[in-house]
Amino acid sequence: MLNTIWRKLLLANWEQRVSAILTGIFLYQFVIWIMKEDGLWLPETVSFVTGTLFIIAITYFIPRLHEGWRSIIQFLLIVWFHGFGMGYSFVSVKIISWQEAGRWIALNAGQLEPYIWFSLCAWITYLFTMWSVRSRFRVSILIFVSIMFFAIRDSFSTIFLWPQVAMVIFCGFALLMQLHFAKLKQRAPVIWETITDYPSTLIIPIALIVGVIFLVGYIAPTVNPIITDPYTAWKVSRGESVPLLGKGVTVTASTADASSGYSRDDSRLGGGFRYDYTPVMTVETSKRTYFRGETRALYNGKGWEQSPAEKKLPINRVNLNPLPLDPRFDLSLLKTKEVTQKITMNREEVFPVLFAGFAIQKIDEVNEGENQFQRILWSPRQSELRFVGKNNYPKDYSVTTQEPILDEALLREVKSDYANKPDWAEYLELPADLPERVKQLAVDITKPATNPYDQAKLIEKYLSEHYPYTNTPDESKGKSKDFVDRFLFEVKQGYCDYYSTAMAVLTRSIGLPTRWVKGYSSGVSPVPEQMRELGFLGQLGTDIDVNAAGIYTVRNSDAHSWVEVYFEGYGWISFEPTSGFKLPNVFPEATPPPVEPSPEAEPVTVPDVTEAAPSLTWLWLTLGGAAVVIASGLVVFLVRRTGVWQAWRTRRKQVQVINFNQKIIVEFEKLLRLGRRKGYTRLEHETMREAVTRWSNQSKWMKKELETVIELFERAKYSQANSTETDYQTVSQSITKLKEQMK
Repeated sequence: MLNTIWRKLLLANWEQRVSAILTGIFLYQFVIWIMKEDGLWLPETVSFVTGTLFIIAITYFIPRLHEGWRSIIQFLLIVWFHGFGMGYSFVSVKIISWQEAGRWIALNAGQLEPYIWFSLCAWITYLFTMWSVRSRFRVSILIFVSIMFFAIRDSFSTIFLWPQVAMVIFCGFALLMQLHFAKLKQRAPVIWETITDYPSTLIIPIALIVGVIFLVGYIAPTVNPIITDPYTAWKVSRGESVPLLGKGVTVTASTADASSGYSRDDSRLGGGFRYDYTPVMTVETSKRTYFRGETRALYNGKGWEQSPAEKKLPINRVNLNPLPLDPRFDLSLLKTKEVTQKITMNREEVFPVLFAGFAIQKIDEVNEGENQFQRILWSPRQSELRFVGKNNYPKDYSVTTQEPILDEALLREVKSDYANKPDWAEYLELPADLPERVKQLAVDITKPATNPYDQAKLIEKYLSEHYPYTNTPDESKGKSKDFVDRFLFEVKQGYCDYYSTAMAVLTRSIGLPTRWVKGYSSGVSPVPEQMRELGFLGQLGTDIDVNAAGIYTVRNSDAHSWVEVYFEGYGWISFEPTSGFKLPNVFPEATPPPVEPSPEAEPVTVPDVTEAAPSLTWLWLTLGGAAVVIASGLVVFLVRRTGVWQAWRTRRKQVQVINFNQKIIVEFEKLLRLGRRKGYTRLEHETMREAVTRWSNQSKWMKKELETVIELFERAKYSQANSTETDYQTVSQSITKLKEQMK
């Protein structure tokens, strides 16, 4: 007896419970999307909204609960959940006026701010979605809109949302199946009882079908996309780069042959790559920078190698003291800005260097004090922190860097000649067979410049504006043996290695010492302070510092290369020729000219500053919203008590009755048409009952169903009695059986 009661309680309104679970899973996909967006929501907001979705879903397991009471319980649970999570403590206020009452509400309700608003929006969205999934049409619209949203956002961002698309499709089809079974239970209760008595007859086939689909999808080979998404195609057609978009979508006819990342062998550059968005490291920095790795000085016509001088460079052990500088480099005029960085590696891969901003002044800590400075060496000439070893690469380390402050006016005054200085030969060396048109192009580009700095800037600008960025350059256009010549005059498109190598060769062609640098660009932008405090909307109407301090996520797709040009007195200055990229340089702060005080100026009286009362806008919005809800509920209650409402309900029931009579007649006429095709005809002199009686004698196995159908048909057609929904279902089930027996 007890088991029967529990079974009835659990099976009661099972459709609503299944819908609630699927709706919760469906809406959680949007929470996952928000978590993947950097800085859109705070972690606390995600936690509260996720908990709210769970609480709402749980309330649908309370049996025999009216929707109004369920909504009240959901609201109270949401408030309790936020009070518990926010550490709510009751504040008592002596209420002697409306102002004091408002203050009491503000002090108590304000403790739930601001996360309660997100949860209430999630609650309303949940209720709306629960209403939407009661109709096949609305479910279809919901699936389509959600898939389009995730697909578009996936295409135009660096985040992957196809798992969310798959889960949305799964939830959508499951909701459609639930609607189908709910209608089956309503229209064919006998069949439904059979299914509930033998559930394995339904569950096993469905499980097998779903299992086979998942298995085929799992073992199916991965196929790279062959069509360019519209946004990437549009950006490329304008000559702009899409370094973080497209997710490996092919931009030209060639096929990518490798994944993006920090390459080990740069002696032969070229080819294409696929974007790999696997995180490499997380950097907490006081300012946005590039993350420098290694440098190369020898260009061999195909790529970069270590020069003989680089292979013999002196190296130093690392300790807590500032790292020594190479005495060859003159930094007497350089001003710098101190930047602190803590790098946490997300992969077990072993790199030949430690990455950081330029230039590293000292390394502060390795592995939080464990194995301090083990296997780390310093190369002053290349400004590299090298790691020697095949394993135990540092999991985290902290460094202090001195970033150059670029005073362009002073840099334009530097006019040193390095042509007859053997010590600088490795940074000016070019292949003997470098085509003359490369050197001539460098001369043509820099004709307007009167100093080395402007010459370097003109080359940087020319490359970034005249050559489109692509991760899959069409190398079939290239015939020249020299990599730079092939890029500049034949292929005319490429990625960072093409741009940086071309600039290094062009600047060396006009006598500027240059070295090639590879590492990582800045990665994903951090969460600005405004967004950390106020959420996503906090950035509206506020200027955001794109080079601000924060936590940056650096991925394989951020692997990058650029160049450094030497200027006497300032050392190595970085340049970024790659289209679509921009170095986060530091420039001198503009100081306004001093204003001399006027002797006739009157003294300024500073007004007293009084503490402003806290804004209660959100409070009045809450009270106003609650008043509207209460007023609406009261109106609905009064309307339902009036005679107008009762008359409308009566007319609606009458219309439903007429509809059931008409539906039974229509179903019977369909049966007559089918009977004629199967040989069960009605003669001209026969009534409906006479024809049906003759059919029963002709096929005795149909007698029971035929008698049921003709009886309900005659009552619907000729009597004043009103047919019910049960009568219509009985006719539908009997006609279904007759159709099967007529075959």
